[in-house]
This record gives sequence, C-alpha cells and structure tokens, in this order.
Amino acid sequence: MGLQPRFRNRNGVRSPRRARFGTGTGSRAPLAPGHGRAARSSPMATPIDPGTRPEAGPASAAPRHIGFVPRPRLRWLSPGVLLRTGLQAATSSKLAEFIDRRESQAVLPVTTTDLSDTGEGWVDYVADCGDGFDAAATVASVLARPELTVSGHRTRAGSVLVMGGDQAYPYASVREYRDRLVGPYRSMLPWTPHPRRLYAIPGNHDWYDGLSSFLKQFCQGRWIGGWRTEQTRSYFALDLPGPWRLWAIDIALGTDIDAQQLEFFADRAADLDEGDAIILVSAKPSWTDAGPDHPDTYATLNFFERHVIGDRARLRVSLTGDTHHYARYEGPADQQKITAGGGGAYLSATHRLRPTLQLPPAESTDPGKSPPTSYTLAGQYPAAGTSRELRSRIVAGVYRSGLFWLLTALIYLVLALPGTRTVLALTGSGQLRAVPTLLTAGLLVGVTAALVAFARLSTARRRRATALGLGHTAVHVAVLTGAIVLAGAVPDLPGPWREAAGLTGAAVAGALLGPLVFALYLRIADLLGVNTNELFSAIAVQDHKCFLRLHIRPDDHLLTIYPVAVPHCARWRFAGARTDGTTRWFVPDVEPEPRLIEGPIEVAP
Repeated sequence: MGLQPRFRNRNGVRSPRRARFGTGTGSRAPLAPGHGRAARSSPMATPIDPGTRPEAGPASAAPRHIGFVPRPRLRWLSPGVLLRTGLQAATSSKLAEFIDRRESQAVLPVTTTDLSDTGEGWVDYVADCGDGFDAAATVASVLARPELTVSGHRTRAGSVLVMGGDQAYPYASVREYRDRLVGPYRSMLPWTPHPRRLYAIPGNHDWYDGLSSFLKQFCQGRWIGGWRTEQTRSYFALDLPGPWRLWAIDIALGTDIDAQQLEFFADRAADLDEGDAIILVSAKPSWTDAGPDHPDTYATLNFFERHVIGDRARLRVSLTGDTHHYARYEGPADQQKITAGGGGAYLSATHRLRPTLQLPPAESTDPGKSPPTSYTLAGQYPAAGTSRELRSRIVAGVYRSGLFWLLTALIYLVLALPGTRTVLALTGSGQLRAVPTLLTAGLLVGVTAALVAFARLSTARRRRATALGLGHTAVHVAVLTGAIVLAGAVPDLPGPWREAAGLTGAAVAGALLGPLVFALYLRIADLLGVNTNELFSAIAVQDHKCFLRLHIRPDDHLLTIYPVAVPHCARWRFAGARTDGTTRWFVPDVEPEPRLIEGPIEVAP
C-alpha cells in the first residue's frame, strides 16, 4: 500500500494544485465564513423523471406478472448451497489474483452527484439485504414509506439510498439480484412521483462472479422500483449538504483498494475544504476483528484515513455491513464506527462484541500506522442477552437446514464403506484386513483435517481450533462405530449381511445423529469463541432487522443518525389485482413496526 495520493488538473495532467476529478470545469471560491460550502464546480443533481405512472398492478403473483420469483430464506447448511457457494468463492478468489474488474472501471465516465445545495439532507443506509423475500420485503416496506415516525421522532425517506454490500446471496447473478433484491424492493415501492437515488458498493458475495452482475445491475442507470441507480463504478462519492461528504469504497473480497480507486479518492480529497467531514462506507467491519488474532485487518482503512483523507477533512462516521446486526463503537470527539447489516440476511450474534477497541491495534505490523485510538461499544442490537438466548435454537436450526441430514448420512456412509469391516473385525465379528483398515485411516485423517479447518474459520488460535476439530471428529467416529457395532450385532447373520447391516446402521446414524453432533459442536464451540457465525447461520433468525436513516440539518449541518430496528419479520401474501399501480403488491400478516434502537445519535461536522 505504498501508493501516495496523486492529483490531476482539469486537463488530466498531474499537478499539485487542487482540482476536481471528473466533469468539473473550474476551481471553487474559498469557503465564506458563515455561508456554508462554496458553490460546486460540477452541475447540481437534477430531479429524476419518474416516467409514466403505471395504471395497474400485476394481475397475479405468477412470475410472468410480477417479474420475479419470491425466494425463501437461504438454508446455508444445504449441500447444494454449500457446494455452489464454495465453488464460487474459490473461483473468484483465484481469478482475483489475475483479473481485477476495478482496474477496467477507470475508463468509465465519472459522475458526480452534488446534493450540497438541497438545504437539508436525508440518506438511508441498508446492507446485506439480498436473502429471502419475507425479510427483504419487510425492510424494503419500511424504507419505502415517505415518512416514518420512530420512538416519537418524525423522519423522512432518504432521497438517496445507499446499499452497503451483499445485495444478493449466496452469490451474485442476474437471477439472484432480480429475485432477492429488485423484486422485493419493486414490489414495496413500484413507482413514486418523487424518485429516489440508489447507490451501492459490492460485498464479498457480490464479487463471487467477478463483479459482472453488480456492474450490470447498479452501474447502468437501472430502476429498482422507485429507486434509480446512478453510479458508473463500484465505488462513488456524494457531496451532501453543508460540509458533509459520503465516500464509499470497494474493498473487493478482502480489504484491498486498487490503485485507480485510490487515485479517484485522492482527486476528491484535493477538492476538500477545511472543516469538511467524511462519512466513509465500506463493505466489511474490519475494526471489530482488529486485535491480537487479526492484527492487520484494519491496516487498509487506516492507510486510507492517513494518506487519502489525511488532514484535509475529518473522518466522522464509518458505516459498514457484512455482519448482520447493529453495533456502534464511539471514539474521541463523537467519532462513530457503525455496523448495520440487518437488511435481510440471517441475524449475526452480538454477545461476542468486544467492549473496547484499540485502532489500529498494538499488534499491527504496519510500520506507518497511526497512534492507537480507543473506541467503546456504545450500542448494539439485538441485546447480548437476546443473542445468547437464540443459541438454544441450534438443534432445530440444523435439522431444518434443507438436506444437511443427507450430507452427514453420505459422509458416515463413505467412512463406513471400508470402516465397517474394520470395526466388525476389531469387535470379533470378522477378519481384520490391511486395505480396508488403511482406507479407513486415510478417510479419518481427511475428515479430521476438514473439521479442524472448519474450526479455524473464525479463530487464529490454532491450538484451540485443533482441539475442537479433534473433539468434533472423535464424537462423530464414536457415533459411527456404535451404529456399526449395534447394526452388526444381529445374531446368526452371515458376513456379507452383517457388513450390509453395518453400512445401513452407519447411514441411518449419519442422517439422524450426525446433525445433532454437529449442532452440539457449534453450541460448545461458541462458548470458546469459535464458529459463532456458523452457529447463527444455521439458526437463520429472520427477525431483528435494522437500517440507518441519516439527517443533515439545514441550519447548523448537524448530522443525526437514526438507527432503526424492525423487530419482527412479516410474512407477505399477494394483495390481489389492483387498479392502482403505485401501491405495494404484497400485504403482511402483521404490519412491520419499526422503532429506534438507541439515540438519535448526533454528530457535529
């Protein structure tokens, strides 16, 4: 990350003078005291033409009428989902080593949305919204309301909606975007006479196809119901009222920022005025993991803060998703770092949030790191107690996870194919042979390695992960061995039939008891701070959704953040054919009742 900010003048020549990147045609006058931000060099954002008012809604809920298929929530332990997601993740990670789609975006035109002269500003932020229809539609229905009163505070819908990543699960494709994002949002706000702007950054799931579908969906001026996309790249910058700027960066599959993107924001930084304030949006809460186990996860953001923002402006608010809950850390001078990934995906735990953070951590190997700053956990949703209580759902969650039972049955059966003869021989019911014994040993080594690697997904503590992986393997082997012995203990069975009985017993045990062993492992591992995310993905709680509503006052430009909770996920049914094409197409069993999580949170520029 040795790239230093470079600036260009209006003719594209690098210059130390301050210049505006993109379509600007001149420098700005100095900021006049008491008069707010100086006039912009780029054209102000013009109102969006809403188009023709639709005369009627869809005739039925058939996909040919509504244009999409309402999808159920994902079962993350389903073998098909696991296989497809794993292949997509592995392929995209490998391709990213050779091809970075962000580099090709440098040739695309740059658009600047200048909302600085709109008086007051309303911006909505939502992330991780592309999962099941019920959850996505619940959040979209609240965002669609022109006005929203939460806990006695009257708010207005954002003229801009920012999506913070993972707009489609389990991986991006035209179909997944259509069914899991565009369809739910369009059905909640088919049309409005006052269209709203939509901007998005990609999360890791948006990157699994190399960013192709994301660029088609968000960078070509498409409509998503009453929202229209306007960006031309996977990162963007918005000029908000007063001294506020919103910058959204694309960190790809990890925390990497490419050179062209750094140059884009360096040019934006050259246009900052003294006293400007930054709202920084990224797709991963790298600050929450920063510490002894992950010393350098915050290094990229810290570099961006030091070398791109620098002393030109103040970073006041950092927003992210990826983790599907609400968590707010507060630093000196009310600086905020907020995770709000409750747009629709399964709920993430909050009981593992650390009470304090040191950023960057003392263990960071970055030689140019900033002096450490302390941040304190100031708000979370749901409460840690609620998060702990939800863990009790793990057994039911695993058994409801699609065909996961079939996966465990197949694994047990594969182990039993050579292992049955070995087990029966060791228990005195057959003759021990070398080949089956060696095959069994090899398979056990493979399973053990896989379960140890699974434990290491969420911890850098190798000894703890190894111990958990070995213990997990041992319990499965004990269950498998017991099933083979019991099934083969039927008296007077000839050898081949005894082996067949052992195989049958292994498969049945894998289907019935394998998921139970896995569920109990997840529950125990969470007590040691391991595989907590996997625990909650198996539980797949759809309730406790959230988003943020930001307001900039016109007089003193005070930023107010309303963290909105949607406690219960509604179940939606088709409303029937309607003659009014502007009303939502589906109605809930119970109308969503949003409320404030905390606050409101006030942040001065």
